[in-house]
Amino acid sequence: MGKPAALDLSVTSPLNPLTLLEAGVTAGTAAKATEERVLKANTGKCADLGWVCVPVVAESYGAWGLTARDFFSKLGSRLATSLGKSKSVVTHELYGRMSTNLVRANATAILSRSVPPPELQ
Repeated sequence: MGKPAALDLSVTSPLNPLTLLEAGVTAGTAAKATEERVLKANTGKCADLGWVCVPVVAESYGAWGLTARDFFSKLGSRLATSLGKSKSVVTHELYGRMSTNLVRANATAILSRSVPPPELQ
């Protein structure tokens, strides 16, 4: 049996000036940079607690980080076995649910910051 995992869920933008040029050429560049930052900040803390740090990073335009894709693949395998479904179906469902939840959370965040027009105030 493996160690417990601490999931760090993040959404990043490929429009970040630090990754913009490379992100324009390679999808997932911003996610990779965020994964590296999360691992650098948290791996030691997690190790002290006996945990594994797992950055689950999505880009705002839809790309998922490599660690997230690996996590979804492993989780999909285990769920498929316990549910009696194929791994591809379960993994597809995981991505669908996560993507839907991210879209909803982004919409909520945008709407909570927007100022209503004067006629609605």
